[in-house]
Amino acid sequence: MIVINVYLKVNPAKRAEYLDFVNDLVVKSRQDLGNIFYDHFESLTEKNTFMIIENWSDEEAVEFHNQTEHLQGFLKNIEQYLLESYMIKVAQTK
Repeated sequence: MIVINVYLKVNPAKRAEYLDFVNDLVVKSRQDLGNIFYDHFESLTEKNTFMIIENWSDEEAVEFHNQTEHLQGFLKNIEQYLLESYMIKVAQTK
């Protein structure tokens, strides 16, 4: 299984727009082949700091997801909602 965590610090002035924007990604990504888990959470200690947590069955599933229209649209437009660039961490379990 491949675990991907995406950390995002959202501009408070764009919070509502961001939440609508990211909801579309979550809903569509959950339907991607090889998806085990896909969700979006806010930090309890840092307001407007969010994390997308993804679990994929294998590298092929990640590669498929990376080419989808919904992820490409997210990557193209996400920066307008952020205070700083997002950070991605990837881990593979046995």
